[in-house]
Amino acid sequence: MYKILIVDDNPEILKLMKNVLEMKNYEIITRQEVFLPLRIDDFTGFDLILLDIMLSDIEGTEICRQIRNQVSTPIIFVSAKDTEEEIVAGLELGGDDYITKPFSIKQLVAKVEAHLKREERAKQAVQEFEEVCRELGPLTLYLEERRVYIQGNQVPLTSREYDILELLSGHPKKVYTREDIYDYVYDEYSDALFRSISEYVYQIRNKFSAYQFDPIKTVRGLGYKWND
Repeated sequence: MYKILIVDDNPEILKLMKNVLEMKNYEIITRQEVFLPLRIDDFTGFDLILLDIMLSDIEGTEICRQIRNQVSTPIIFVSAKDTEEEIVAGLELGGDDYITKPFSIKQLVAKVEAHLKREERAKQAVQEFEEVCRELGPLTLYLEERRVYIQGNQVPLTSREYDILELLSGHPKKVYTREDIYDYVYDEYSDALFRSISEYVYQIRNKFSAYQFDPIKTVRGLGYKWND
């Protein structure tokens, strides 16, 4: 469920927006006043902020200016100020959109939904990128292509050498025993020896030595982990 903050000193408008957006199954938090000095915690944890500009103690544009460096949540200004200069000024201060009062319910809902969908697409794009491209220091793993680059150069790895790097880099803090790695790179019917894992680690280190980089750390008595 999306969580939306509405800040407006007009109780009737607060109630209207709250009721309309709750009908869309959004979780709505309303504030009729803002405490000064501003507390960043009061504006975090939301998926979208609807912010009136003409508040009693501080203008919404000033709130946006003060919090923008620490709050990336979309901010939609809601204001009776409707000149082009005022709208542009609000957007230049970090606002993502502008709704002028009086507004229609359809316009309010459409703008809120559009920004939430845009944020969802952006998050999905980041997630998909992270799933296909893993960057650790100078190293980049392209998971779909099963390729590894360091300093812009592709490192030629065998299939099992790549598997070991992908396993260790997926959980950089975790220590894997040789048995863990063996089970990951071989199928259940394999008759390869456990010591083959040590040989793979040796070959991996050898291939990265030209770049003065060792991606694998030996944890004495336990196994191996990513060398972070």
